[in-house]
Amino acid sequence: MYDEIERMPYGKRSNYPHMKPADIAVWERFIEQNPNAYDEVAYDVVVGEGAAIPTGTEEIIAKDFKQLTQRKIDVVGFHTGAIDVIEVKPTVGFSAMGQAAGGKHLYIETYNPDIEPQAVVIAGAPGSDMETPAAAMGIKIIIV
Repeated sequence: MYDEIERMPYGKRSNYPHMKPADIAVWERFIEQNPNAYDEVAYDVVVGEGAAIPTGTEEIIAKDFKQLTQRKIDVVGFHTGAIDVIEVKPTVGFSAMGQAAGGKHLYIETYNPDIEPQAVVIAGAPGSDMETPAAAMGIKIIIV
């Protein structure tokens, strides 16, 4: 149903698809501080089905419509025996945690991995009162 995820070596790159400059700064700080965190990564990973395509839509437009409305995961990190579904944000908040948790769920539905991924939020600053809900939801928070 879905193409294989395009994995690449973990490390700094010249660009990160669909990441905003503030997110890139956080992600590159994470890479600098954790040079061996992952073996490989994938960026802007498409998950889910997207919005329903209106009846009668031309095939080429339908494909673009589907891609535009599907959810995207910032980073999926692969390391020995583990997969992390990562949301990168300047500050931890409920939206980041929801994106990480939802991304994990849709990643499992879309790709049916052999191991259960970990939902992770990597951020530049902690949000207030986020540790307890993150722990309850099984979301790992990393501040860099």
